[in-house]
Amino acid sequence: MGKALDTIRRELGYYRPNFRGIQWAGWAQPEQVPVKPDEGPEVVSRARGVVMIGAHKWVAMYNIPIMSTDLSAARRIAQRVSARGGGLPTVQTLGLFHGEDSTEIACILLEPNQIGADRVQNHVETLASQESLDVEKGYFTDLSPEMIIERYMKLISSSS
Repeated sequence: MGKALDTIRRELGYYRPNFRGIQWAGWAQPEQVPVKPDEGPEVVSRARGVVMIGAHKWVAMYNIPIMSTDLSAARRIAQRVSARGGGLPTVQTLGLFHGEDSTEIACILLEPNQIGADRVQNHVETLASQESLDVEKGYFTDLSPEMIIERYMKLISSSS
C-alpha cells in the first residue's frame, strides 16, 4: 500500500502557507520535485505542470464556513476536528481563509460512510460555539456517489 494522501501533501509542502505568509493558496511549484516520483521526471515543467495519479476508496470533500476572519480560531477548530488532533477518525482538516470576511474548515472525509458530513458539521458547530463563532451550513466541493447516480439516472431518463 502506498502513502496516505495527507502524508504526500505534507512532503510536497502542499499545506504550507504561500500567499502573504498566512493563507494557503495551493501548491507553489518548485523547479525540482521535492519527493522523488515513482515514475516520470524530477524536474517540474512550467508548461505542463504536475499530475499525481493514484487509486483510493471514495473520499468526500466538505467545507464549513466560519463567520469570522480569526484564522487562529479556525485552525484550532480544524485541529480538534481532525483525526490527527484527536478528533473524528478518518477526517482530515485544514483551517483556511474563505473570502474577505470569513474562514472555513476544509475537510477530507476518508470514510464518508463511517463519519459523514452531518457529524463533522455538528462537531465544528459545537467547537465554534465554544469560541463564540457562528458557522454556516457546509458544502461539498465534489459529488457524492449518490449524487453521481442521481444525475446519471436523470440523464438516462431524459434521453429516453
